[in-house]
Amino acid sequence: MESHYEDSRYPADDRNRDAREALGALQSDRSALADRVATPGWYYPLLALATAAIVGSPIGTGTIWQSLLVTFASLGIVFLALAYQKKTGVTITHTAGPRSLTVAIVMGVVIVLLLGVSFALAATGNGVWIIASALAAFLVMWLGGRAYDRAFDRELRRGR
Repeated sequence: MESHYEDSRYPADDRNRDAREALGALQSDRSALADRVATPGWYYPLLALATAAIVGSPIGTGTIWQSLLVTFASLGIVFLALAYQKKTGVTITHTAGPRSLTVAIVMGVVIVLLLGVSFALAATGNGVWIIASALAAFLVMWLGGRAYDRAFDRELRRGR
């Protein structure tokens, strides 16, 4: 339903200008937020290292070292998240849109599969190959994290 009513106290040109200004302000806010939440360069290499440690942990199956490795790597991930939050002043609780969500899901599935591969390799006595799955996890997290950041930034700046 369309209305052609014009309020003479508020001409159409003024309404259009106000709408353009409001949209411009929203775009400016999206850009400022995207700049503020940009991931620091040290974040993904450290996250990738912690992820690789967890995926590679079955190399020490049945020992206290495996538990310690997973514990310290997990604590490292928690401290990374806290450092990111402190640096940006922002806590990100969800993705910015469908592309960043897709990247996050794919990364998560691949990391879980690599962890399963590591446990299977340990169970079959092929522990040396666990290093390859840990290296793959490192690359997935580092490169995938950068892909996630690009998708997140694009979606945030464009409003999805």
